[in-house]
Amino acid sequence: MEVQELRAELHELIKHADERFLKMVYAMSKEYLNTEIIGYDTDGSPITQQGLKDRVKAASRRVKSGDFLTKDEIEKEIENW
Repeated sequence: MEVQELRAELHELIKHADERFLKMVYAMSKEYLNTEIIGYDTDGSPITQQGLKDRVKAASRRVKSGDFLTKDEIEKEIENW
């Protein structure tokens, strides 16, 4: 189904929908707009802009607290792969 056909069919469904359906579609639409996917993680899970910001802040806190691996530690770890 093409995008235009989907839009037309959704418009028809919304015209005849009850309040419960409209509230569900509205909530889903608002959530979708608030969680724009900007990429995907290595396991295929979506990454949102806010999720990326949260991950960067967490990584920054770990580095500031000294919770990181040095280049030498990483090279040793790679040898064990």
